[in-house]
Amino acid sequence: MTHQTAMIGHTSAELPEGVVAGTTVMTLMGEKCVESLKAGDRIITRSGARSLRAVHKTMHPTLKLVCISASALGVEQPEETVCVTPNQGILIRGWRAKALKGAEQAVFTACELADGEYIRLETHVAVSIFTLEFDHPEVIIANGVELACTPTTVTA
Repeated sequence: MTHQTAMIGHTSAELPEGVVAGTTVMTLMGEKCVESLKAGDRIITRSGARSLRAVHKTMHPTLKLVCISASALGVEQPEETVCVTPNQGILIRGWRAKALKGAEQAVFTACELADGEYIRLETHVAVSIFTLEFDHPEVIIANGVELACTPTTVTA
């Protein structure tokens, strides 16, 4: 399945990585809903605490999302069902990464992990997507899932 078939009315170039409103992100102040984050907040990443450069919100009337059921990636990974855009990078470690990519850890797009049952594509309406921007690529923890965040690039 390509990213284009996973989305309704969007191409992968138009839809950034991102998480749905209501997803919690680990910060130095504890877990916070993604919609309450703002530039300057200190987010817990695999590299340590990093300042959030920007938060980008987009609204979509209809959108296909990848929904990952509670514990689908391991014990309490995620802690509860979490939905992300199909091209959101997810860091996978251990036996899954070894089996799928021959490495101890690897980043997969959410769409690549879809199995149709525990990690599945679902159509949602009135969706708010939040993309977190850092100065450098980072891996954050959102609802117990390690999500890759890459800096936004602007082309002239």
